[in-house]
Amino acid sequence: MTQPEPSETRAAEISGAIQRADNDLVLSFLRVRRAIGLLGFFLPAALIAYGLAFGGGILPSMSDYYYSPMREIFVGTLCAIAVFLWSYEGYRPRPGEWLSDLTAARTASVGALAVAWAPTLPDAPATCTISQCLLGDHTASIIHFAGAFAFFGALAAFCLVLFVRGPEEDAEKRASNRIYRLCGWTIVTCIAAIALVFFGPPQIGQPLAALDAVFWLETLATVAFAVSWLVKGDALRPVASAGD
Repeated sequence: MTQPEPSETRAAEISGAIQRADNDLVLSFLRVRRAIGLLGFFLPAALIAYGLAFGGGILPSMSDYYYSPMREIFVGTLCAIAVFLWSYEGYRPRPGEWLSDLTAARTASVGALAVAWAPTLPDAPATCTISQCLLGDHTASIIHFAGAFAFFGALAAFCLVLFVRGPEEDAEKRASNRIYRLCGWTIVTCIAAIALVFFGPPQIGQPLAALDAVFWLETLATVAFAVSWLVKGDALRPVASAGD
């Protein structure tokens, strides 16, 4: 048997090392995507479970849980999502590309931190947070809503633009893209409906607010973003394959 030349052996070792590094990088991306998706499922589920079991019902919005015993869960989960999003680089930006994985992830990360650290207006007098003490309740509330818009807007961009990039080479990719688009448009629709509740005509916004519509719209948008990231992380591959 002919022994391989030393140069061939060395080349094979280098090639194997590169492949292992690439595999580790891919697995790292998948783990981050799955973690983001799982946290997206966890937050509304935890708030709903608390509201039904201990809180006397569902609060008007997810943000209102900041002023409840679930504050640590609300803030901690958002901060964890922000950390994972900030660490997510995704694909390198193309030349001249203004919307990239990194840009969208960092925008969503900052938005999540703004929601967590600058709470909405309290319904009753409460001890002010650092942001409220420094900026005032109203300014902190404006930052809160701006952060929520940036957070969900960036996640919608992931679904509608970034996740669907690339050729649809097989049925699974086409099915995944349909899920991403469905999730993206769900997020956009929920954002528009929430804006209608807050800024639309009172005859529309008030009845919806009475039904806790904001909470359920936020929950639907959060679940949609969670589904998209779990599909992207290959955690819901059977769901994507079922759409072939």
